[in-house]
Amino acid sequence: MVDPERVVRLLDKKAVQSVFRRITRRRSDGGCTLADFFRAYATGEMSLGQRMKFAVPMWITEYIRKRTGASRDTLRRRVFGHGPTARALVNTVRSVGHYGLTEPQQFVAPLMVVWNFTQACNFQCQHCYQDAHKALDDELTPEEKIAVVDRLAAMDVSMLAFSGGEPLMGRHFWETARHAADVGFHMSVATNGSLCTPENVQRLVDCGIGYTEISLDSIDAAKHDHFRGGKGYWEAAVRGIDNCLANPKMKTGVATTVTKLNIDELEDIIQWAIDRGVNTFYAFNFIPTGRGKGIVDTDLSPSERERMLAILQKTLLEDRIAVMSSATQYGRACIELGDAESPINTGHYGYSSGKKTRILAKYVGGCGAGRCYCAIQPNGKVTPCVFMPIEIGDIRQDDFEQMWLNDPLLKVLRDREDRTGHCKVCQYKHYCGGCRARSYGYFGDVRKSDPGCRFNEAEWQEVLAAAARAADQAAGQ
Repeated sequence: MVDPERVVRLLDKKAVQSVFRRITRRRSDGGCTLADFFRAYATGEMSLGQRMKFAVPMWITEYIRKRTGASRDTLRRRVFGHGPTARALVNTVRSVGHYGLTEPQQFVAPLMVVWNFTQACNFQCQHCYQDAHKALDDELTPEEKIAVVDRLAAMDVSMLAFSGGEPLMGRHFWETARHAADVGFHMSVATNGSLCTPENVQRLVDCGIGYTEISLDSIDAAKHDHFRGGKGYWEAAVRGIDNCLANPKMKTGVATTVTKLNIDELEDIIQWAIDRGVNTFYAFNFIPTGRGKGIVDTDLSPSERERMLAILQKTLLEDRIAVMSSATQYGRACIELGDAESPINTGHYGYSSGKKTRILAKYVGGCGAGRCYCAIQPNGKVTPCVFMPIEIGDIRQDDFEQMWLNDPLLKVLRDREDRTGHCKVCQYKHYCGGCRARSYGYFGDVRKSDPGCRFNEAEWQEVLAAAARAADQAAGQ
């Protein structure tokens, strides 16, 4: 019988956390006892000496395994034997040892880093958070890019998501991705699809990238082209999607930024993706940053976002396609609209079902900015989130690990008690937490309530009032 509460009680014990600190303590070679144990467990056989050496992590593993219903074979193949997953688990165990069990869980290193690999882009999307056009003069050198990969690997970061700009236009992209695969990263790429030729899709696979996410904002070619800034962009995106789908080793996602311009066709876009054979549909929040500052009037109202969330949750229940979203309220909607056994979104790229998932979501759900992920810009500047243009350091000259552990802004982002308005008292704050990038984009304050939530109608009215004043001012000039 699965008993997640017993597992939580175990992890919350000071003695267990002390053991976690001991078995995850880094040696001079960068390894630790827990990582050694995972590799030995994955082989399926241990010598008597190894059994004695790994007695403590083996006992904890068996305790948790029995109470979560996992099989030894599953642990060997899908967890301990899968490099990125094992690395993420080392990071998580080290984090529980360092911080204790926290709601939400704090991490000693990001689980995922989104790398805006280049500022260069061949599209002119209206909502682009990077205001991408051409490469920056000071983008990282090839040697610096390799050093970034090695630095993240040494911290047990497990997932690396390449974005941009258009990452496939980035200088030295292929060499960097190949090196990232060699040191054990799980990788994905977010692209406009225009450069996803059959040859490039195979190159992605050969570089160890198994998931490609292509933007599609309408099934109406003219509407997509208008939003993305050029004629023929819809056809280019669809060709890219089809080329990814044609490669059996590539999982394919369709990403839609949901606004007033396409909310009425959201279900049709999802159905189009299902009919095409797409693996994942991802609904992005609109964020008023970059070029997006010029189209804030297209943002969803709280009631429109609830409509979006209901569509996503309904589709998730149907189990015809994986459905994920950067809207932090998605987890809350899954709980409100589903039953005790319904699937629940557990973060930006995860969902599962059942009682154990509801407990897990309290620790890993909602906004991950500065808590379990961050972003690296093309020139090495570090930000809490790709949508939050606040520089907290420079990977070229600052100690990334110390930056992650000690930056004051990141500490605020991790503390969901340090909020204003309803986000501070909401019963769903550990499943959601509000989108901090939207709070910053609209109010210049990461503590402010996310105006896209139905509990924050007052903040939404504040946004509308500010927009009206700006329009009046512009008209009077």
